[in-house]
Amino acid sequence: MSDPERDAIVDRDQLRKALRQSLMADVEQARHDLHPRTIANRWTSKQKARLSNAGASARQNIAKNAPLIGIGAVAVLLFAARKPISNWIHRLRDRRTNEKGDE
Repeated sequence: MSDPERDAIVDRDQLRKALRQSLMADVEQARHDLHPRTIANRWTSKQKARLSNAGASARQNIAKNAPLIGIGAVAVLLFAARKPISNWIHRLRDRRTNEKGDE
């Protein structure tokens, strides 16, 4: 015949042992989660994911707005080349006026 008080003590001891093991597992997990290397790896992976998403959305926007981007690029090129184009037009006009004046 077993003693009910002794069984209660054994049950509490087993429960305390299980809780202690659970606590130690939680502490080890917290140590791992809070380790600087783990934090750095987590941050790095988040930044890579953000850059990847940003790159994908940028490619999508560029593909969607390709005609506008092309028109803008041509406008920028014409603006940058306005002085050489203007000089070329003046030289053509001067040549034509010189040819007419020689006749």
